[in-house]
Amino acid sequence: MTSKRKGNWTVEEDKNLCISWVMISEDGAVGINQRDTRFWDRVATQFRSNNRNTSRTIKSMANRMGTITKYCKCWNSAIQRAERNQPSGTNQMDVEHMAEQIYLSEIGEKGWTFGHCWWILKRCQKFHTVIIM
Repeated sequence: MTSKRKGNWTVEEDKNLCISWVMISEDGAVGINQRDTRFWDRVATQFRSNNRNTSRTIKSMANRMGTITKYCKCWNSAIQRAERNQPSGTNQMDVEHMAEQIYLSEIGEKGWTFGHCWWILKRCQKFHTVIIM
């Protein structure tokens, strides 16, 4: 039996997925209370408009976004705690280093690898709503 699983996501695919997710999430004409299936149909359409040769499925996109959200949520928490515990005389680089140490102690994995997604998501209201939930 042949696996239908595609290869690893590239940084560009991750960015495009996050941009598509934000665009659809913040579409004022539709609002944030979209049904899940309709929401992901629209995200997939937007994603494919920028990646014409992609074979990513809606399920694959939703799963990848779930992974991105999970790790960005942990990073968000680490950043907030590092900022709260920031000693005087430290700069943003020091805060990010402290956040990475917090993140690693909680996640226990290879490190923070979704910075390219964080910069896209961090100002999105729906992302922060997902974090609170």
